Amino acid sequence: MKKLGLRAIGTFSVLVMFLACQKETSVENGGFSGSAQGTLTDSLGNCKGIKVNGSYIVDTTLGDANYINVNVNFTTQGKYLFSSDTVNGVWFLDSGFALSTGASVIKVKGKGKPLLAKTSTFTLGFNGNYCSFTVTATASGATGGGGTSTGSSGDYLPTTAGSTWAYRYLPKLGVDSFTVKVAPTQILIDSLSYAQFATSLGDTFYFAKNSTIGNYYALSTIDFDYTFLFDSIPSLFITYPILKESANVNDSWESPEYGTVKLVTSITEYGKAKAVFTIISKNTAPYTVGGKTYQNVINVQRQIKFMPTGGTYRTLLTGNTYYAKGYGMIDQVINTSSTATQAVSLLRAPTIN
Repeated sequence: MKKLGLRAIGTFSVLVMFLACQKETSVENGGFSGSAQGTLTDSLGNCKGIKVNGSYIVDTTLGDANYINVNVNFTTQGKYLFSSDTVNGVWFLDSGFALSTGASVIKVKGKGKPLLAKTSTFTLGFNGNYCSFTVTATASGATGGGGTSTGSSGDYLPTTAGSTWAYRYLPKLGVDSFTVKVAPTQILIDSLSYAQFATSLGDTFYFAKNSTIGNYYALSTIDFDYTFLFDSIPSLFITYPILKESANVNDSWESPEYGTVKLVTSITEYGKAKAVFTIISKNTAPYTVGGKTYQNVINVQRQIKFMPTGGTYRTLLTGNTYYAKGYGMIDQVINTSSTATQAVSLLRAPTIN
């Protein structure tokens, strides 16, 4: 059996644009007769931060609890206007007077109502200054938001920007440990917004949730997360569910076929591959890893199957992935033989935004 290794994917490219904060100098119109001047950035040009408050629920009109706190440094007094673009049926808008200069926190109200359960990136403008932030809309009563809020704390695979995990390979695979962080941008495929999970090893993975039915999807190859098996793969990823929150114990499903892939063991073979998933246990027992005990854990078995050209499917590897509600993937244990395993396990409790 081919030994598992680090996954290095360079065959899938996504064009993304990160909106950077920018600072412009405006004509000063001091006093209440003119416009307030100021900046959303610090002395290095970095955005000071925007905190999202409230729950954002599909088809529910935003109210008083839906607003953002904006850090601004006023350089002159006067009337101000903060406004964002409109994304997914929602925008942020508010005006008022800056009574004094210096650092201040401004409350900007949310308007509209979310159209889809997804995470959206907004651009907030004030007097020629621009900063971005994210808001997560849900199909249930789970809290939505971005920045320092708890946008997907009720999910089995949180996708809020800035969330981070630290994993280690047991036993060691070239490197001992690595980190994963969710980028602020997302890509839309088949009506699902896939969050980009970037690792410190330079790899990129994509995951999404369909909030309506509670399924979690990967945009990937047919393999376990953060590992690889095949020696070559097609240049395109496919989408498939990796976890079904509402599925019962022993329920199973399959990914689409993927190929042609190349497998090198004692011989070289080409063929198709697929993954078969089964719910082994669901919220029945706590799971301890990385010095923390997690509740509400779903254990999903994944079988990687391979069918050589002209042959039939056989199982290459079987492993179990453990997802904890509010924390994501906490452990993944792959059976490399009847007596040996390869794990991708949490080093410590993750940081979920």
